[in-house]
Amino acid sequence: MLRTRDKLAAEFRKVAAIASPDNAAKYEGFAKRAETGEFDDYADTYVCPVTQLYLELTAAGFTKFAARVANGEFDATKEESDEWARSPSGQAAAKRLPPEMREIFGLKLNN
Repeated sequence: MLRTRDKLAAEFRKVAAIASPDNAAKYEGFAKRAETGEFDDYADTYVCPVTQLYLELTAAGFTKFAARVANGEFDATKEESDEWARSPSGQAAAKRLPPEMREIFGLKLNN
């Protein structure tokens, strides 16, 4: 499975390859951060990691790339969502929901 973080990092590097040297360095910085999962939909890094990425790209003047983020090109896959749901973070979130809400969202408790 190609992880969204890897797709995002690869796209940053693709754009960096044709950017000015200064912008290329900035895109590479974003790529390195993306590889760590910092901007993953389900990361515990920010309240909304994808919004954080959008804001940072916009502040850097990378509005075309920011638009790609806003349009959902780098949203997590169903597999990544399911992986998160099974993780300690996903389980903690699920436990805070009443059973009816867990059913609506398709969240199951591991124990």
